[in-house]
Amino acid sequence: MSQQQAQVLSRGTNCAVVQLVGRAFPGICLQGDTFAALLMQLEGAARLLRRDPGDPAALDELDDAIGEAERFLGFYETTLSERGIRRPY
Repeated sequence: MSQQQAQVLSRGTNCAVVQLVGRAFPGICLQGDTFAALLMQLEGAARLLRRDPGDPAALDELDDAIGEAERFLGFYETTLSERGIRRPY
């Protein structure tokens, strides 16, 4: 295993914004359990929507997962803005 360096720009509850050496833009580092829970939520919603495209429970799950992803992205964007880093998108 090689050692790599990264600068933690900001830490949140279940994620951090991290700048890897040699990368132009920072990334979002999610806790593994947080990422796994988000993925399971998306998979569950997809499974329900395949059976019934209008399933309100599936749409609620999907909305919740989207909200979580939006919170991560908002944290990322705030961190970049505070540090004067332009967004990569």
